[in-house]
Amino acid sequence: MGINVEWGGNEIHRRVGERLVRSSVTRLTSVNGEEQTVTQCFEVPFTILDVDECTEVGEWGHACHETSVCVNTDGSYECVCPLLSGGMGAVLSNGQVADDKFWKELEQQSRTSWEVSYATSSQSSCPDQSSTFQCCDADGHSSEGARCRSNFHCPVDPCLHHKCASNAQCRRETPTSHPQYSCICPEGTMGNGMECMKRDPIVPKVKFDGVTATEETEMLLAKGLICGCAKPVIDVCSGVKCDGKHQVCTISSDNTPTCACKSGYIQHDHYGCVDENPPLLQIRPYPGHSSNDNSITRLTQGDRYEEHGVDIIDDNAEDYLRSLKIDYSRPVPQGQVLRNYLVSVEIHTQLVLTIILFLYPIVATPWTTPNHARAQRTVVIGNVNECQIKRNVGVGKSCPELVAMCDVDAGAQCVDEIGTYSCKCPEGTEGDGFLPIAQLKPSHGGGYSGLTVPMNYRGGTGCRDTSRPVIEILGPNPKTLRVAKVSGLEGDYKMKQSDDETSIKIDSLRGERRSYYENEIKVSSQVCQAL
Repeated sequence: MGINVEWGGNEIHRRVGERLVRSSVTRLTSVNGEEQTVTQCFEVPFTILDVDECTEVGEWGHACHETSVCVNTDGSYECVCPLLSGGMGAVLSNGQVADDKFWKELEQQSRTSWEVSYATSSQSSCPDQSSTFQCCDADGHSSEGARCRSNFHCPVDPCLHHKCASNAQCRRETPTSHPQYSCICPEGTMGNGMECMKRDPIVPKVKFDGVTATEETEMLLAKGLICGCAKPVIDVCSGVKCDGKHQVCTISSDNTPTCACKSGYIQHDHYGCVDENPPLLQIRPYPGHSSNDNSITRLTQGDRYEEHGVDIIDDNAEDYLRSLKIDYSRPVPQGQVLRNYLVSVEIHTQLVLTIILFLYPIVATPWTTPNHARAQRTVVIGNVNECQIKRNVGVGKSCPELVAMCDVDAGAQCVDEIGTYSCKCPEGTEGDGFLPIAQLKPSHGGGYSGLTVPMNYRGGTGCRDTSRPVIEILGPNPKTLRVAKVSGLEGDYKMKQSDDETSIKIDSLRGERRSYYENEIKVSSQVCQAL
């Protein structure tokens, strides 16, 4: 008629072990033909097994945070911070649940701050604890138990996935809330401890004492540029200073430091370390006068010459005993008449003169063969027609010495010459054909000296006529003149013959006229002789 079951479900669900379900059954039965109610009691035994929440998923799975380790218990689970060495330190075989012995061993462990939960409640439940045991609700499936366990946070081991070199030690750096690590090299090695990504890593160096890092290595270590943990090599010359100029430290045969000339230099008994090769002198180009060869400069008479020097090409330039000296065969004055200047002249068909200046940029290197370096510039000066130059116009303004000074009023003709000019007097005259040139002075050798001495100049004597005069009678020769007949002075005076006073006057007048005519004839004769 009815069944009554005594059931404590919640308690049974939580507890693991042997359990009984009691029930009473009331029913009608016939006894001796009479109906009676009979109640019978039944006990149903059953076993509740433990569920391993650490391996289950879903509803029966654990709620531990990923930084902790789940430990199965009898009817529940707990969350434990792992040891840095791995595991939990307490022995727990697979399939076993944590018992009192396990928790006792866990409690007796000496743990670092990296092996317990965070120290503040804002960062973790059960702060600064190794596990949730006896901290969270024993039932891990209750809402409070699950929340407490899920908020149990353990520090992340920064060395768990480090990138230290294989022979370096990973050292964790506090605080644990911001996990960091450093790589520590073993004693006797140098480097940043990190794995080397390059195929040819930098090798650290130490000085001759075998311990002290070289200045270069110290700088590289400070910048973290030497990877891994490498055994340093001994740099014998590190820290050794050589007093001699152009000397560097080298390693001798007995592996000791010694000073010797650096590459490109040789040892000289007197000068020390000197450049074994003379420098190269390179002529600088002349602006505005381009040429494929910088050693050739092309100008025209009257141009202004300026020297632009040379460049000394020397990889091992000396600071002493090397001085540039520029000399010329002669100075080049503006408008120089080339004939008086040239050391060597080459006359071309284009009427161009080549001047070798012997520009001597000399760099003394007494220890080399030859003991100097020399460059030469060639100046090619084109001829200018002085006969066409006008004073105060163009070249005649900048170089008036080139203006032709011929005595044109005396008939002299200007003739252009190679590098100069001459003046030609007309036929029947003599002289140099020049006007006097004030800038030119007589020299001791009988000639003249100055900036520009024209060809055949002899002091400016002009052109003087040297031919005899030719007298040509014009008209008929002899020429007949008709004159009136006169009776002489007597007729002019119309005086009587007997007049003595008149005769005396006539004789005096005749003498005067005779003397006058004689003087006129003498003067005319002298003029002709002068001509």
